[in-house]
Amino acid sequence: MPKEVFLLAIWKQYGEKAEEVRVRRYQDYVKLKARLAGYLYTIKLPPDKAEQVLAELKSKNVKIEEV
Repeated sequence: MPKEVFLLAIWKQYGEKAEEVRVRRYQDYVKLKARLAGYLYTIKLPPDKAEQVLAELKSKNVKIEEV
């Protein structure tokens, strides 16, 4: 079962360690999914905030997949 995280700072730590980050875009929000060896960690963010986070992860060479 995936675990939903509500604090962005905690999710960013998982995102940096993730094997890959999946992005699912909805009308009102963007869901980011960080796949680690043990769990899938998710967070829901507004589109503008999600773009900032994705830009940070891309600069750290994290594999990002648009779903």
